Amino acid sequence: MGRSTSSMVKLLVKHWVQSSEQLVYVFGGDEREGYVASTIQGVNRVPHLVAGPTVQLAEKHRMSPVPMKALRSGAFMGDELVHDPGLWGLVQAGTPTEVAVRLGDNLTAAGNASFLAVSSHRVGVVVETEHLHTETEQPAPEEPAEGFSLLGAAKSVVRGVTSLGGDAPDNPVTCGFEVPMNFIREIAPVPMGRGGKPLRFLRFWFADGSSLSIKHAEAERAAETIRQNIR
Repeated sequence: MGRSTSSMVKLLVKHWVQSSEQLVYVFGGDEREGYVASTIQGVNRVPHLVAGPTVQLAEKHRMSPVPMKALRSGAFMGDELVHDPGLWGLVQAGTPTEVAVRLGDNLTAAGNASFLAVSSHRVGVVVETEHLHTETEQPAPEEPAEGFSLLGAAKSVVRGVTSLGGDAPDNPVTCGFEVPMNFIREIAPVPMGRGGKPLRFLRFWFADGSSLSIKHAEAERAAETIRQNIR
């Protein structure tokens, strides 16, 4: 079993958040369960196909629902796929190198063991270091665009340990990829899907034109909470 969201919040406050920032929202636990799909260069992937470097978790910690067969075969139009109960997030991007794709890569690689953390300064995909697959150094995320500056990159370079045992890691939290708030154009609730009752998603729009939308029943409240606390 993975860590609860409230327990992860305590770890993030102590080991991820810097003295100059405030932890605003953490999407995890019941709010995080589900797979991520993507539309990149007009090509749909259900689930999203990892394209870049990511955190590597032990298999027993990588769990995500399997998309419905019709969706896996591409038998849908527009954003109909959001009605699959197993879908949690949707990446939309023009190229595989854009920010939303890097976030989607790590959310997919870690599955339901990952958390999407939002602070007053940045947004990142975080996991428990003890869930990492092997004892390897986790590299700081590559910069996805010219002029892009990762805050606290040093905290993303930690030594993981095998989930089968070993000494406790120096940092119990590993950040697979993070984006500074100054690279985010907007965070807002959006209706998605077809029919008379669209589903509510919280969308992160990035400066490179890509976006990450996550299913959230209280998207309006979450967006307002984040907007009031970002810097």
